[in-house]
Amino acid sequence: MTNAQNKSIKEQFLTVIKSFWKQKITHFGLLELIVFIGILLYFFMTVLPLFMAFGFSFTNQNVLYKTSDFIGIANYIDLLDDKSFIRSLWMTTRLSLLVTLAANVGGLLIALMLNVNDRYHGALRTIFFIPQVLSAVIVSFIWRIILVDRGLLNNFLLEIGLIENPIHWLGDPDMAFRAIVIVVTWQMIGFCTVVYLASLQGIPQDLKEAAEIDGANRWQQFWNVVWPLLAPGVTINMVLLLIMTFKLYDQIAVLTSGGPGGRTETLSFYIIRVAFSGNQLGYGSTMAVVLFIATGIISGLVVSRLKRREIEY
Repeated sequence: MTNAQNKSIKEQFLTVIKSFWKQKITHFGLLELIVFIGILLYFFMTVLPLFMAFGFSFTNQNVLYKTSDFIGIANYIDLLDDKSFIRSLWMTTRLSLLVTLAANVGGLLIALMLNVNDRYHGALRTIFFIPQVLSAVIVSFIWRIILVDRGLLNNFLLEIGLIENPIHWLGDPDMAFRAIVIVVTWQMIGFCTVVYLASLQGIPQDLKEAAEIDGANRWQQFWNVVWPLLAPGVTINMVLLLIMTFKLYDQIAVLTSGGPGGRTETLSFYIIRVAFSGNQLGYGSTMAVVLFIATGIISGLVVSRLKRREIEY
C-alpha cells in the first residue's frame, strides 16, 4: 500500500470520527456527552485495570521485562506460604474492624449531640466533618508531626511532667498500630457523623412524642424507636468504612512506612511494595485480586446481614 493510499485512508477515518462526534453531540446533548466521558474514564481507570490485574495474576509479569510466562495458579499457591502476606492480611483485618467499630460508635454519639438545629451546632457539624474533607496524606503528615518522638504530643507530656522519656508512638509495633487506629478513626468519624445525623433528622418527631407519652425514658426512646430506624445509616457506614479501611495505603505510607519490621504493613501497602518496589507485578496482581474478592465477599455478607434490621416507616 502506497503512502498516498495510507494518507487517504487516514483522512477518511478522521472524517468519519468527526462526523460521528458532531452527530452525537447534536443528538444527545452536553449532559449525555459528559456522562459518556465519565463512563469511558471509569472503564479505562477502573474496569480495564481490574481485568488486567486478573490476567497478570496468572503470569510471572515483571515491570522490568516486556514479556511474561503463563504460570497458572502458582502465584495463588505461593500466597499460602507467604508469611508477609498473611501478616499484612491479619493487620488489615484487625485495623479495619477496630476503625469501623470505633468510627461508628463515635460518629453516632457525636450525631446525637449535634442533632439540634441552631447556628452553634451547625458550626460544630462543619468542624467535625473537616478531617473527612482533608486528604489522607495531609492528615497523616499532621499526625506524624504530633506523634514523632520529639513531636508535639511528647513535648507537651514532658512539659507537664506526665512522662520522663518520649514515648515511641510510631517506633513501637503495638503503639504504632494503636496510633494508626486513632488517626484513621479521627478522619473517618466525620463521615459517620454526617450519615447518622441525616438519619436522625429523617426520623418523624411523632414517633418520639408517642413513645414519650407512653412513658418511655430517653434510653428507651433511643433503643426502641431511634436505633431501629437508624438501620439504613448503620448499613451505609459499616459497609463503606469496611471497604475504605481494607484498602488503606496513604496513612500507612506517611506514618510508619509499614514498620517497624513490617508490623504495621497493610495488604494494600504490601501489594504496592511487591508489585512496584519488588518488580513482581504478577504476584502483586494476585494479592490485589484476593483483596478485591475478599472485600466483595465481606461487604456482601455485611449488607445482607444488616439489611434484615432495616424497617420502613
